[in-house]
Amino acid sequence: MRRRRPEEAGVSSIELVLYMPLLMTAILMTVQFSLVYLGNQAASASAREAARVARVTGDATQGQAKGESLARDLGRGVLDDVDVQVVQIDGDRMRATVSGRAPGILPFLTPPRVSDSVQGPIEQFVQDAP
Repeated sequence: MRRRRPEEAGVSSIELVLYMPLLMTAILMTVQFSLVYLGNQAASASAREAARVARVTGDATQGQAKGESLARDLGRGVLDDVDVQVVQIDGDRMRATVSGRAPGILPFLTPPRVSDSVQGPIEQFVQDAP
C-alpha cells in the first residue's frame, strides 16, 4: 500500500466538492427524463382511449370526455395543463390529440410539452347482403 504524501492531504475532499454537483445534476436529469417519459406515456394512453371511445360511439364529445377523465386520473402528478381534442376528419375518421406539460424538478430546465395523436376509422356495422 502506498503512503500518502503530506501535500496530498485533503485532496479527496476537494474532489468530492468538485464532482458532487456534476453527479447530482446527472441524477436529477435522469429523473427529469423519466418524468417526461411518464408524461408522454400518460398522454399516449389517454389519446388511445379517447380515440377508441370516439371511434366506437361515433361521438367526438364522448371521446373527449373519456380522454379528459383518463388524463386526469392516469396523468396525476406526471401530466399538467392537459388539453384533449377529439375531432372527426374526412367524415369517417376520428382523431384524438392529448397534450400536456411534464412536471419539472430542475430550476434551470423547463420541461417540454408532451403530445400524442391517435386516429382511426369510425366503426360501423355493415349488414351482410342477402
